[in-house]
Amino acid sequence: FGGEALQDAVRLMMVLSDNTATNMVLDYLTTDAVNERMNSLGFKATRIMRRVGGGGESKEGKSGDNLKRFGLGATTPHEMVQIMEKLERGEIGNQEASKQMLDLMKREQGRNSIGRNMPDVPMASKYGALDALRSCVAILYTKQGKIALAITVDEMPEVFWSVDNPAYLLMMRLSSIVAEELRNKSAPADN
Repeated sequence: FGGEALQDAVRLMMVLSDNTATNMVLDYLTTDAVNERMNSLGFKATRIMRRVGGGGESKEGKSGDNLKRFGLGATTPHEMVQIMEKLERGEIGNQEASKQMLDLMKREQGRNSIGRNMPDVPMASKYGALDALRSCVAILYTKQGKIALAITVDEMPEVFWSVDNPAYLLMMRLSSIVAEELRNKSAPADN
């Protein structure tokens, strides 16, 4: 496993959120190596605890408290935005690697939350979902400028696996408000 097969698995992981492909990538890289890379980039809260479905626990994941508290992994919206900004500036890996990662994110199949009601706005994004959690990180490429957003909604009272999940609708509305504010600030003032 490696080379072209690894690239295919990464594409499936990013574009279709394929959990089997995610596990293949984690098996190849190891969860500890992913966490070490996050450390080297300055991201202390972004951690993978284990493979999807269990197994392959990282050092952090082997702590029963972390595994129980975070499950698959942990991050913060702040760090997710910082990662997107570093990708956009070509600071993760190198310019070409950062561009390839963003190009993959621009191909993600779902557009359920951030940017949902802005189909004409190009976007690079990645979604995540658990029973009581919805999360999305994205860069919206508006005519007025780039907007990096990361929104997580957790502890939802009902399990609702639909594109009309209230968390997705909230994220759609919040991203619309931010984009509208940028448009308003960029519009010429009426005198």
